[in-house]
Amino acid sequence: MLLVVGGTLLLAVPMFLHPEGIASGDAFRDNDWLNCRSFDLLSARAIRTDGQFPLRSHLVGGGFPTLIHPSDGSWAPTLPAVLLFGDVIGVKLNLLALMVIGALGVYGLARRWTRLAPFPAAFAALLFALSGWLPSMLLVGFYHQAFYLPVPAVLHLVLTSRGRPHRLLVAGFLLLVVLQQGGHAFPAALHFLGLALWLDVTLRGSRTVSRARALGRGVGAVAVVALVTAPLAFVAVGYPRWLAVLGPALALATLAWRPMRGQLRRFAPWGGRLALVVAIASTLGAARVVGLARLAGEGDYGGGLERMGLYSGGGSPVPYWTERFYEGPGSLLSGLVGRVAADPVYDEETFDRPGSNLSPEYAYLGLTVPGLALAVAGLGVALRRRRAGALVAAGGLYLGICFGWFLPPDLHFLLVRGVPWLDRMSQPIKYFNFFVLLAAVLLAGLAVQAGLRRLPRGRARGVGAALSLLLLIAPLAQNAPMFAELFDEPRPPPSAAGDFRQLALIGKAAWLDLPAGERQRRIDEAFLRDFRRPEVAQEYHNVRRGVGTIDWYGTVTLGERAIPAEYVTVDGQVLANPGYRGEAWIQGGQGAIRSLDVRSNTVDVEVELTAPGTVVVNQNHLPGFRVDGGRLAPVDGLLGVALEAGAHRVRFTYAPADLLAGLWVSAGSFGVWLAALALSILRLRGGRSPT
Repeated sequence: MLLVVGGTLLLAVPMFLHPEGIASGDAFRDNDWLNCRSFDLLSARAIRTDGQFPLRSHLVGGGFPTLIHPSDGSWAPTLPAVLLFGDVIGVKLNLLALMVIGALGVYGLARRWTRLAPFPAAFAALLFALSGWLPSMLLVGFYHQAFYLPVPAVLHLVLTSRGRPHRLLVAGFLLLVVLQQGGHAFPAALHFLGLALWLDVTLRGSRTVSRARALGRGVGAVAVVALVTAPLAFVAVGYPRWLAVLGPALALATLAWRPMRGQLRRFAPWGGRLALVVAIASTLGAARVVGLARLAGEGDYGGGLERMGLYSGGGSPVPYWTERFYEGPGSLLSGLVGRVAADPVYDEETFDRPGSNLSPEYAYLGLTVPGLALAVAGLGVALRRRRAGALVAAGGLYLGICFGWFLPPDLHFLLVRGVPWLDRMSQPIKYFNFFVLLAAVLLAGLAVQAGLRRLPRGRARGVGAALSLLLLIAPLAQNAPMFAELFDEPRPPPSAAGDFRQLALIGKAAWLDLPAGERQRRIDEAFLRDFRRPEVAQEYHNVRRGVGTIDWYGTVTLGERAIPAEYVTVDGQVLANPGYRGEAWIQGGQGAIRSLDVRSNTVDVEVELTAPGTVVVNQNHLPGFRVDGGRLAPVDGLLGVALEAGAHRVRFTYAPADLLAGLWVSAGSFGVWLAALALSILRLRGGRSPT
C-alpha cells in the first residue's frame, strides 16, 4: 500500500511545479475547467465575504441557487482545503486525496475481486494511478470526473462487508462524495455497482457447472437486466409509454426459470447491502437530493442525446462526428494507449464565435503499450479462471457500452439509454470508459501475477517484480506532464471592479443596435456561452472581482432575467448596454434608491418613495425568497417589492424551506451514521459478532 501511495504522489508532483498555476491557457478547455473552479470561489466568497451559508449566488446567472447545482461543493469534504489553502492549492490537494483513494480502492478490489497477491494488486493499482484517464479528463476541463475515483473503494467495501457492517458505512460516506460533486458520475457509479454485483453473484455461483452453462448463466443475467432497461430506451426515443411496464413484467416472468430464482436468492443480501450504502449516501446528501429534485422541476438541462431512433447496428445515425463512442479498432487502440492532445485543433469561426474543437477529448485511458499488452495477456489468463469471470464480463459489457451503435448489439441502447439521468449524457464514452480502465488494470495485475508465479521463488521473483515496475515508467512519462500542462498558467490579479454590476456575452458590437428580442435570438443561436470566452466574461475571474456573469458557462440554467450593465464581445470588447436601468430602480412610483447591498442570500435596499410604487432589484426572483417589509411583487422575473410612500429599508432573504430541511436532514444523518460507524467498530474490537 505504501508503494501504491508513493507512486500516486509521484504522478502528482507536476501539479506543484507551478504552485500558483490554475489554468492550461487554452481558452476552450479553460472554459470548462474554470467554470468548475468558480464553484469553490462562490462558496468561499459567501462564507468569508458575506458571512452566509452559500445557498445562492448573485454573481452567476443573474442570481442562481448554487446549492442545487450538481457541481456545487459548498458543503462537500473538498471545501475545507479550499478555505484553508485557497482555491489554487486547495484543488490540487483535493485531487491528490481523490487519486490516493482511487488507487487504494483498486488495490483492495484487486485483492478481493481478482484474488491477486499483494504485489500484483499493487501493480494494478499503480497502473491505474499512473494511467492517462484522469489527467486527460482534467486537461480538457472535466474536474468532476475526478469523483469517479472513490467508486472502486465502494465496490471493494461492499464485497468485503459480510460480518463487517462498518464497511458499508464507510462505503456510504465515500458514495456521498460522488453524489455531492460528481454530477453524472453518481448514476453511472450506481449502474456499475449494481451490474458488477449482479454479475459477480451470477458467475460465482456457477463455478461447479460446465463452462457452457456458466456462459449461459452470464448471458441470461445480462438479458434479464436488458428486459428492464431496453423497453425504457424505446420509450426514450419516442415509442409508447406502456412499453416501460413491459420490461419489469418480462423480468418477473423469468422467475419461472429455476436458476433465476436461485440467482435472485443469492443476490438479495448483496443487493440489500448496496441499497443500504445508497440509503446512507442519500440521507447524508439529502440537501443534494432535494436540490436535484428542484433543479429537475425548475431548471433547463441543455445536454443529452437527441432522439436518434433505434440503434443502427454498426453505423452512426447522425451525420456528424460527436465523439460519443469508440468508432472502431483504431479509435479504441488510440484511446487505450494515448493521451489527449496537448494542442487541440479548432475549425473556422462559425455563428459569429470561435470555432468548435475538432480534437478527440474523452477517449483516452493512457495505459501505454506495456500496460495494454499486460491487460491483453491478463485477459487470456482470466478466461481460464472462473473467479475472474465477473471482472471479464463487466469489462466486456462496459467496453461494448463505449462502442455504442458502432458494435451490434448496441449495448449502450439496451442497457443504458433508457435509465433515468443516464439517458441525458450527451457523450456516453466520457462517463463509462472509466469502468473499462478499471477492468484493464485488474487484468494487467492478473498477468503480472501469472508471470511471477512461473518464476522460481526468491531472487528470480524479486527481479521479475522489479522489471514489471520498470514497465510503469512509460505511463508515468506519458501522463504526468499533463498535470504540468493543466496548471501551467497562474491566474491574473483581480482588477478593481467598483460597484456591483452584471455582464453578458454578445457576438458583435453591431448587435446592440438590434431590438432586444432579435439580439437575444442571435446570442442564443450562436451558443456563445459554450465556447471560448474572453477573460473579462469568465465567471471565475469575475467572481474574484465581484462582478456578476449572467450567461455563465454551463448546461444547467434557470430563467436568467437580469439585465446586463455591459456586454462583452467574443474578442473582448466591453460595451455599455443602453437598456440598463441600474441594479435597482423604482417602477410605477417616484422616489430614489438610497443604497443597495447585494449578497449571496440577501439583498438590502434603502429607498425613499414620494408615492406608492414597486422597487425592482436586478436579480432573478426564485421560489424561496421572502421580504421583511412591504409585499413581495416580482416584475418580469426579477425581485420586486411593493411599498407605500415613505422611507423604507427592505431586506430580501433567500431561505427555501425544502433546501434548508435537506441541510438539516444531512446534518442529522451525519451524526447518526457516524455514531453507528463508531459503535460498529467498537463492537468488532470487543470481539462480539456484529449483526
